[in-house]
Amino acid sequence: MEEIIGLVAVLSAFGIPAYAIYRFFNQSDDKVEARKLYEQRRLEEIKQENYLLENESMRIELDKIRKENAKKFKALEHTGNERWLIEDSEEKEKDRAE
Repeated sequence: MEEIIGLVAVLSAFGIPAYAIYRFFNQSDDKVEARKLYEQRRLEEIKQENYLLENESMRIELDKIRKENAKKFKALEHTGNERWLIEDSEEKEKDRAE
């Protein structure tokens, strides 16, 4: 019986610190995992912000291109009418000369 009590005392003397060390490592692993999850969430937020900014800049650039194309189209439209008027006036001048 004394041997069992001695064995329990020895196991308790080594078991309790071993359990404490085990708990400490688990807690530090949990802290690392929590930090990792926080960083992943923050990264996703940054990716979302970046996506929205890229879409906004692309929309602004597209509007700019549309305005430039509209100006070019109006310029071509104007030039087309002027050429027609020039050709028409040249024909009238030829008719008058004849």
